[in-house]
Amino acid sequence: MRAAPAPRGGHAERARRAEAGVTLIEILVALAILSIVLVSLGGLMFQVSLQTRRATTLAYLSAAVQKAQTRVEGLPWDSLGSSSVIGCTTDTTGQLVYSQCTTVRGHPTFDTIRVVLTPTGTLTAPPETVTVYRAKPRFISPFVP
Repeated sequence: MRAAPAPRGGHAERARRAEAGVTLIEILVALAILSIVLVSLGGLMFQVSLQTRRATTLAYLSAAVQKAQTRVEGLPWDSLGSSSVIGCTTDTTGQLVYSQCTTVRGHPTFDTIRVVLTPTGTLTAPPETVTVYRAKPRFISPFVP
């Protein structure tokens, strides 16, 4: 049997280089791909946090609207024109700070109460308006048929 001929000097060097590891170009390509993926994930995370903040603001604003409506519906008829009802105040619901301006337009048998909620803190949203129509209660005597 004959022994295999020894590899020439150039071929042996190339074989050694192939086993040596990764080249600088391969590392740069891997870093470029990694940076593209990380930038894309950063943009996605920013959009998710923005949508979460908007949803939180709208949830707090919805709770503030319900709170204002319940307050107005619970007021006694005689107090609707008083200074404690009409005007602007600052209130909070959760993390939402807002200005609440109430106006009353009177009529002999019903009143229109309008409440405008305008967010003023770090959570921002367009103003929300609540309009409640209240009818004057009729006095019904239990003694008169």
